[in-house]
Amino acid sequence: MGIIIPRIEVHEIQKKGWILLYGRRKVGKTFMVRNFIPYDHYFFVERAGPILREISAGFETLSYEAFKTLIYELIKGEFTIVVDEFQRLPEDFIEMLHFAKERKAKLILLGSSMRVVEKILSPRSPILGIVRPVKLDLIRPSDVIKTFDSIDEIVFFRDPWILQFYDGNVSEAVKAAMLNVRGLVGEAFLEEDRGLTETYEGILRALALGNVFPKDIASFLGKHSSEIKSFLRNLMDMGIVKRVKVYGKKRWVYKISSPIIDLFYYLDTKYGISDLSIESEVFEKVYTFKLPRYFEDFVRAALAEKYGGNEELMLSPEVDALITSGNRVVCCAEVKVKADSGDLKKLELKTARFDCEKVVVDGTNFKKILFQE
Repeated sequence: MGIIIPRIEVHEIQKKGWILLYGRRKVGKTFMVRNFIPYDHYFFVERAGPILREISAGFETLSYEAFKTLIYELIKGEFTIVVDEFQRLPEDFIEMLHFAKERKAKLILLGSSMRVVEKILSPRSPILGIVRPVKLDLIRPSDVIKTFDSIDEIVFFRDPWILQFYDGNVSEAVKAAMLNVRGLVGEAFLEEDRGLTETYEGILRALALGNVFPKDIASFLGKHSSEIKSFLRNLMDMGIVKRVKVYGKKRWVYKISSPIIDLFYYLDTKYGISDLSIESEVFEKVYTFKLPRYFEDFVRAALAEKYGGNEELMLSPEVDALITSGNRVVCCAEVKVKADSGDLKKLELKTARFDCEKVVVDGTNFKKILFQE
């Protein structure tokens, strides 16, 4: 349908100076730059090594030495230059950028490896202070909510790559995109020079089934909690998993960041869909079951963005979303697909000790409560 969602990060990229735009695979880095940033030169680094340069007739292939010589000359001029998947280049590329004496051009580096980005931003990096990092994750709630009006649209289309399958029916788009998920996750691991091991997939399956604490994940895998904590950290660094603090506790709930990745691993673990088409009846049943949980996660993230605070939740009594700023709770929320008249009163009773805004968010009022120009 050709839907394009304007993203606030564009303004960060348009600012003066060199930019390092990074994030996991398929969050829209290349699409954003190629559609919203006027550039003069675009280079794409293939995984096997050759570098593609965009020209009027398409692309030409450059050797690394030819590319490096060209870049060294181009950054002396008044150009905007994009180097996509720069992390695949040899390490001396970064050294060259550091020692370049003239840097008049605007350089935009796009990277899909969190490991390489951390190295670039480390205290010993040759270009620390020369490039400004901009992280691109799932589309921000404030951006997606401007474009779409239904719960399932705002939930699933934070993953922009699903839009290519959309023709007016969200669940059909998700179903069509579903069998690309394992390849997407595998690519994310490949960019990190890691293998998608049985342990990593086991953690994703455990999370998708609702095992949100390390001890429960470990129990699902038949391991000790200490054995899986480093794996969880890696998954968080890669942008595949996030954690939400339990209010007042030194505990965190772990979740798969992307609803479609979560949905895939739930379906695959329970019904085995990796190599088979899934029956529509089963898919719709699970889709309907999972959607309220994804909506809750969306609302929590949206409120955190709105208030500039941190996402938290409570387990006893159960409160879907608390937004904190410093040590103060600024908002409490109950999240329902369809709320009833007594939900706000129940929330107020559960959160009587907090002097903050208290809202019930559902499928009819979410734009009014969450949307801000």
